[in-house]
Amino acid sequence: MSRDRKGFTIIELLVVVVLGTMVVGAAMQVLVTNQRTYNAQSAVISGQQSTRMAVEVLFAELREVSPPGGDILAMSSDSIRVRLMRKFSVICVTNFTGQPALTVVRLGQGPNAFAVNDSVFIFADNDEDIDSDDVWIIAQVTAVDQAVTVLCPQDLTPAHTLTFSGQSALFAADSVGLGAPVRSFEEYTFGLTTMAGDRYLARRSGGGDMIPIAGPLRPTGGLEFVYRDADGVVTAVPADVRQIEVTIRTGSTVLNSLGRMVSDSVNVWIYTRN
Repeated sequence: MSRDRKGFTIIELLVVVVLGTMVVGAAMQVLVTNQRTYNAQSAVISGQQSTRMAVEVLFAELREVSPPGGDILAMSSDSIRVRLMRKFSVICVTNFTGQPALTVVRLGQGPNAFAVNDSVFIFADNDEDIDSDDVWIIAQVTAVDQAVTVLCPQDLTPAHTLTFSGQSALFAADSVGLGAPVRSFEEYTFGLTTMAGDRYLARRSGGGDMIPIAGPLRPTGGLEFVYRDADGVVTAVPADVRQIEVTIRTGSTVLNSLGRMVSDSVNVWIYTRN
């Protein structure tokens, strides 16, 4: 007695396996493509964020630099060392008996208040009718009278008395007068540093360590400075600098759809304070 057995033939099974493999392969290809696209887009966004952060930091800091005033201390194609203003006030009372002291308008507590060892510039007007003799005198705060708060006679603004040292002979009543600005400064270096094998834009305060700010950048050519004078001509003289051209280039190991390294770059011109 024969039985009617129903099922799939070997050929049918092979066809199903082949078609299933093709469907799974296509799905995997879509997933791999989507993953590569996502990685590339993430790398692009990360590069754009890095360049934007680097430009914002450099633009905010370097545009306050005064090259004629000696604020550029050293410069090269991939680093610059400058003096940056951190605190600002004006003089409302002067006292030049013995150790020169000035009563300076207080801007507030905390980071806005002057402190001992602050390096400062004090503006000396000298002859009010002549601009060529105006100078910024460098000095250092040696004492801050925190115990006594005085009032400026002009507008009764609360102020503290600061005592300075290191000033030149120009620091006198006939050169530094009421309303003269006083600004503290710190030395900063902007350049490159390596972290975990990658290059980063970094900043160093004084003689401290380089602190990464933005990156990673390209291993070569990731950061470039070009210094130009008032006519736009490249110069190597710090005092002649009026424009600083900055180029930031980011790099990534991620490849785009064309098989090229995902990267981004930005070029800006920063006009200094003259």
